[in-house]
Amino acid sequence: MAIPVAALDLENRHIGPNGEPTLADAFGILRKQWELGDRDRELGLHLLFISWYGNAEPPSLTGFLNSSEADLQQTFSTVFNYFQPKIHGDAEMLFVIGIAAIIVPWALGDEKVWEMRAREYLLRYRELMPNGLDPSVFRNRGYYGEYYRGHVEGGSFTDS
Repeated sequence: MAIPVAALDLENRHIGPNGEPTLADAFGILRKQWELGDRDRELGLHLLFISWYGNAEPPSLTGFLNSSEADLQQTFSTVFNYFQPKIHGDAEMLFVIGIAAIIVPWALGDEKVWEMRAREYLLRYRELMPNGLDPSVFRNRGYYGEYYRGHVEGGSFTDS
């Protein structure tokens, strides 16, 4: 896994009822690694999730006190554009981006574009994984994993 231990530790500190607003700090570590040229898929998944989640949730929950919506959207867009050419063959990426785009499409940019992508990506996800991803796929992957494990277990937004 290419996720720095310090970033994963910060994500894990966010989990649970006593979670801390540490995602902005994790994001800073992850984005620096991206800016240094690391294009690992796992790094990209965490950056996509945290940049979306940072716009979707209040700063008091995430720790994004000094980040702008545009900055987080730009990071999401940069990472998304890098992975987009391969996305139609990657069930996990289709799932996580599709869920994000269906829940809070405006946090990603043009709401209409992202609503359309959400439907497309979740349909393609079901073509690749008719029974869905196994929740164990998300084990030990920080808050990113906890968040999406919950959606996989609940079947949310993917049964239509």
